[in-house]
Amino acid sequence: MSGWYHVASRKFCCCLPVRIGVFVLSALSAFFGGISAFVVWYTVVRTAKYGTVNSNLSSFNSNSTLTQINDNDDWKTALNSVALDKQQYYAFIVIGVILTIYTLFSVFGFIGSIFRKRALVALYSTVLWFLLGANLGIAIYMSYSAIRRRNDLADQCANDAKNNQDNFIADQQNKITDAACDAASKIGIAVYIIVAVVQLLIQLYCCIIVKRYVEQLTEEQGFKQHVAGNRVAKDAGSFGSYYPHQPLTNQHELGPYPYSQPDHSFGTKA
Repeated sequence: MSGWYHVASRKFCCCLPVRIGVFVLSALSAFFGGISAFVVWYTVVRTAKYGTVNSNLSSFNSNSTLTQINDNDDWKTALNSVALDKQQYYAFIVIGVILTIYTLFSVFGFIGSIFRKRALVALYSTVLWFLLGANLGIAIYMSYSAIRRRNDLADQCANDAKNNQDNFIADQQNKITDAACDAASKIGIAVYIIVAVVQLLIQLYCCIIVKRYVEQLTEEQGFKQHVAGNRVAKDAGSFGSYYPHQPLTNQHELGPYPYSQPDHSFGTKA
């Protein structure tokens, strides 16, 4: 039993209170989400400053010579620190927005776990379920895409190995075979699916932990209202309801409860 309004504390991993789980999970989410958002936005800002790879290559082809480009320190810095094309640049902006929102709601969950604020924890729970659905969709799409392009991946594997002597997978003729690349592509797809399923299951369990804590806070709030209602009813000279709310009308206005009278007791004949 928890010491706050006598509501049973829900558990996870057999014995740990869900409040601790939400506290640790939201703290880690805020920390790593904040770092990831910072890296993404830093990359976006650097790309906006130096231009995308597409624009820089276009400028190089039309206005500059190779010697002029090599002497340009800004170009060297941009080439070493930013390698985004135009599509990746806009994708990073979307990812940055998502990570920022995720970090913000993780902070809400962290504060809610400390001060027992149901609204804040409920917002954090909603974001976790949304991300679970988004990751499920991404995993399904990536798995389908990989399976559909399995032959292309096997061909690319064979071509890369033939073009790079250091990466040969030797057989009796010291040459890579199509069968080896085909097997490698199948193993790679299987490993990706297994990792994705395990990740989704872990994320699902995290969502359940937060959901359980939201349910616990809901019960605590209901019991708190019930206790407060009983105190008000006691001060007014009436008895409070068992449920966490008071009836719309005063009990004295309705008179005594009829079925509590001896005439209406069990076994009494009319």
